[in-house]
Parts: sequence; C-alpha cells; structure tokens
Amino acid sequence: MDKTLNAPIINESFSRSEQALDRIARQLPHMPRQEIILTRLYYHVLGYLSDYFNAELKQHGLNETIWMALMVLYTRDNETIFPSDLSEALSFSRTNATRVVDDLVEQGWVERIPCPVDRRKTRLALTEAGREFINGILPERHRQLRTLWDEFSTDEKDSMEHLLRKLLARLGG
Repeated sequence: MDKTLNAPIINESFSRSEQALDRIARQLPHMPRQEIILTRLYYHVLGYLSDYFNAELKQHGLNETIWMALMVLYTRDNETIFPSDLSEALSFSRTNATRVVDDLVEQGWVERIPCPVDRRKTRLALTEAGREFINGILPERHRQLRTLWDEFSTDEKDSMEHLLRKLLARLGG
C-alpha cells in the first residue's frame, strides 16, 4: 500500500471544522468521529470541486448544471431526449430542468421539437450550434480534469472510484 495514504494531510480550509469536531468529541467520547469527518470532508470537497469546475465554465457563461445538461444530450442517441428523461438523468426537479432547458434554448444550443404522435410531449434536440460549442470546450474540460487528478496515482484513482461507488450503493444509488 502507498505510504502517502497514511501520512496526515493538513487542509487549512477544513481545519476549523476538524477542530470543532475534536472539541465535541472530548465532550462526547462515543461519537463516531471518523464517520463524521468523512461525511463533512465529502461535503467540503464537493463545494471546492464545484467551484473548481464552475470557475472555468463561467468564462463561457456556463455553470456545471448547464454543462451537464448539454453533455447528457451530446451523449444520447440522435442527441435528443425528453425533458423528463433529462430531469431524471441529472436528478433535477422538473422545475429546475425546465429552467435549464429554457436557458439552453435561449442560447441556441437546444431546440424543442413537438412530438408528432402526442402533442403533450416535446423532445429536446442538440442544435449544430450546441454541438460546435461543446466540441470547442471539450479539450479545455479534459485538460482541467487531467490537471485535477494528475497528482493521484492510478491505484489511488481506482481506490477512490471503488470507495465512492461503494458509498453510492450504500445510499441506494
């Protein structure tokens, strides 16, 4: 096993939270300290991860939510999807999905296509402008991902993936 996994890493941004938990642990010695630390660290990292990706996307007038919606469309057969399926794929409420779709349509990256069989249904389709936009940003996104993970070994990334999948399964996902 990699010795660096056992070396303590001090994170300035998390140290106050950890100190607070240590104070509580002295008062409540039976509390599940490590489990609380793991949970709080996950939320803390998630905020930083979101900021990391949104900072680059902001240059293009995007955020991670809009980008993920574009990517869902980009990866679908015929680059089309029903709004309800987009909502489900991204774990959005239907209201939030409608806002995202409105934004995508306003930008000209997606169009709504009425269903010929059922007038109540609408299909979303990626436009040529949307495809060109995605293709223009993908190299930058790939570089950003590689930069984020370049200090992690393949074994570390494999372990992290395994552990996150295990946690997701434990949560019913």
